[in-house]
Amino acid sequence: MITIIHNEKKGPELDYNFSNEEITLLAKFLRDRQNDLPEGLERFYATLENAIYNSLSLEEAKKLYS
Repeated sequence: MITIIHNEKKGPELDYNFSNEEITLLAKFLRDRQNDLPEGLERFYATLENAIYNSLSLEEAKKLYS
């Protein structure tokens, strides 16, 4: 379920809980297209990458991105 919350100071905020499969697919998709990311998505991409690396072993990370 996606919830959009209007924050008076920041504007709309999106609240969404990604499944493990969605995270994996999104990470692979963004990794393959990281040079074509629209300006403004760099922080989102970096946060996603960091979350994945911090939750996987080195072997699991290698497998994910191979």
